[in-house]
Amino acid sequence: MAIDRLPSGSFRARLMIDGERYTATLSTEADVRVWEIETRGAVIRRRGATSVTFAAYATGWLAGFVDDAPDRARFEAALEHRLLLVVGSLPLSEVLQADRNKLCGRVMDAGGEGDGEATRECLHLILEDAVEDLRAGLDQGAVQSRSMGRTWMRSSTR
Repeated sequence: MAIDRLPSGSFRARLMIDGERYTATLSTEADVRVWEIETRGAVIRRRGATSVTFAAYATGWLAGFVDDAPDRARFEAALEHRLLLVVGSLPLSEVLQADRNKLCGRVMDAGGEGDGEATRECLHLILEDAVEDLRAGLDQGAVQSRSMGRTWMRSSTR
């Protein structure tokens, strides 16, 4: 990492990770050091999302529905009959970056059995939890362990 003190007294930081350049202008050198740590952490989290498939994440997510059998059954059917057929093998990061309306349309256009509303709801909840987990900096193993304790009440409040 390179740090330059600007005439204004601010500090400009430049960081190169995996051939990608990151820059920031901050008021103190201590802020620059914190930015470096946060930036490196964000890159590591993105790498983790790239290595996890939608199917692997969704399976762990579904395991969290231990307190609500009816919703678990609806979402399990939505995953099995629609979602996993269309996006199951894709990296989670690719699914998260896709336009949600187009993604939902693609899933619905693929047909399959099941409740369309449950499919849309299931996809929305999985993606919301995945975003939250990535922001929290969890890797694949931690995401799957964490999802084991989820209940419908926690997920449905979003």
